[in-house]
Amino acid sequence: MKILNLSLDESILDRNSKSAKRIIGYGDLVDGLAVIVPHKDHKEVKLSGKVFVYGSGGGNKILKLMNVYRLAKKILKRNNFDVITVQDQYFLALVGLFLARKFKIGLELQIHGFEKYSGLRKAVAGFVIPRANIIRCVSQRLKKQLINDFGVKEEKITVVPICSELRTDNFKLKTKKDGDKFIFLTVGRLVAVKNISLQIMAMAEVVKKYPDIELWIVGDGPERKKLEFKIKNLSDRQAGLKLQNYIKLLGWQNNPEEFYSQADAFLLTSDSEGWGMVAVEAMNYGLPIIMTDVGCAGELVENEKSGLVVLVGDQGKLEEAMVRLISDENLRKNLTESALSAVKNLPSKEEIMALYKQSWEKAMKNK
Repeated sequence: MKILNLSLDESILDRNSKSAKRIIGYGDLVDGLAVIVPHKDHKEVKLSGKVFVYGSGGGNKILKLMNVYRLAKKILKRNNFDVITVQDQYFLALVGLFLARKFKIGLELQIHGFEKYSGLRKAVAGFVIPRANIIRCVSQRLKKQLINDFGVKEEKITVVPICSELRTDNFKLKTKKDGDKFIFLTVGRLVAVKNISLQIMAMAEVVKKYPDIELWIVGDGPERKKLEFKIKNLSDRQAGLKLQNYIKLLGWQNNPEEFYSQADAFLLTSDSEGWGMVAVEAMNYGLPIIMTDVGCAGELVENEKSGLVVLVGDQGKLEEAMVRLISDENLRKNLTESALSAVKNLPSKEEIMALYKQSWEKAMKNK
């Protein structure tokens, strides 16, 4: 079985990246794996004897997509591939659908969430998703959405959580001493859908009662300036409140693990998530979780058991949950222990790889 993967992950072109190493593992499952990435440069990288990665070339999104199509058509003519798998449900998926129809091979869509789901993108997703042979998604929540909103048959969907490397060292529950700061942590891209401004507004209220707390924001993105303005604006509106002293915008970090290990609790307040990998990472570091009802909430992060789940956009409930974690050490302990147990029960890397292969085989049979 040979697989052609259309991917949005440019880091695969760097042979030293985590994504490239992960792709090499996928290549070991099949006879051959070619990956094409929309990228400004036209390039070819050999990752292993079975895995080749290609950058499309092109100065803008339209040219990149056109070049992905041309390059994929050339590769498909030259070799006998069985399945096209696409890490997208929008325009790259549309390219994959045209190619799958033209060369009469199976099409698998990988769906991790519905970010920027509006306008033309929404129309394209509505056209492509029902026409895929197989869909691989990361959560039961997404599976229900695919069935209810797109009419996808249940037997065409494979649910595979994102693989997470478990810590091998012994975990020790943190205890707070008088005078220690209580640190909330969030990690991710600074984009609107992550709704980090909700955390900032909640902090502006919680610090009035608990001044020995901080919020660490690890990540970067187009929303950074807006978040900086939000912090300053809230400080200016409340006399005596210097919110800049309580919230740290730490930017992109190559080693976020050191922040997980220093924090006391983790916040994820997105308006939408496919899974929420950062929540899994935080649970793996023994951090009690507060998250909105998105992604793995209700599935991995169960409210009052392995985390605290609040409604999307509900600042009041977020504040209440933050206060509970700050003031209740037993709650933190119980949530942490349940979270660690839940993470350990996730499918292993070997089980996830087997599910990937099964999904490709289904796509090949259903073409």
